[in-house]
Amino acid sequence: MDRIKIRLQETALAPGEITLADVAAIAGRLQELSTRVSRWVADIDGAGRGPRIVEAAAALRLSGVEEGSTVLMIDRGMHDALDFDMPFERDVTAKYWDVISGLSADRPPSGAPAAVRESAIALLDALERAAPLVTVVRTSGGRVEFRPGNRDRAVWQVQRKQVGIEQITIAGRLEMVDLRNSKFRIADDVGNRIMLEDVENAEAISRDLVGKRATASGVPTHGAKGRLISLTAPTIEPAPVPAQWRSHAEPTAWLLPENVSGPDPDGGVDFDDDEWARFLAAIKGE
Repeated sequence: MDRIKIRLQETALAPGEITLADVAAIAGRLQELSTRVSRWVADIDGAGRGPRIVEAAAALRLSGVEEGSTVLMIDRGMHDALDFDMPFERDVTAKYWDVISGLSADRPPSGAPAAVRESAIALLDALERAAPLVTVVRTSGGRVEFRPGNRDRAVWQVQRKQVGIEQITIAGRLEMVDLRNSKFRIADDVGNRIMLEDVENAEAISRDLVGKRATASGVPTHGAKGRLISLTAPTIEPAPVPAQWRSHAEPTAWLLPENVSGPDPDGGVDFDDDEWARFLAAIKGE
């Protein structure tokens, strides 16, 4: 079983104690990071649940809290899983430790996707709120110690690239994200979700268009793989539902055209009595 021990030092609490807010924040970020690392190893890109083996490899459990400052013991794997060391789980464990140890040295693992990098920054923030000094020990080998407040978040930030300055327009359902920071999100017709940043008149747009179909036109920003991830300073307007979505017609594909000939309903082979008797005899083998 792979286990990591996170020692929170120089806190204002008694040894072995931690606020519920801090333990919830750290646990949530650890699990989020583990899930994203597991999907990275499985080469799963985009939203949606992954296969069970991916979810099982990502599962973390808080198995105990010890004194000596405050030590959180985190075990990997589901509680009812057999303790077998599978290749996929080994890869997830190794990548996960690469990220944890990389936090102490401002060194993201090579090829770490945007989601993993974002979770790493969020974990740093949660650890910084909990303790000035953190030590992480991996029972199978490995130890790092660092001050989360001194670590460089910039090296983990996603390097986005803008493709020209030409604006593009997308359509979909507008979703609220962060009104205070004027951020929205739009879900297009095939399920992609694109961030809308630096939106003007955010208050009015939130009242009139959130939850409705809209168009957004702005400068696109793409991620490392070329996927559209955001529009900057977009113009957001209501979009009517396409006319073809509203039209309705009775299906007629199964009908034959009137000028196509078919069998004569009154036609067929006529047997006289002797022919019919021979036919029945042949069927019976007589």
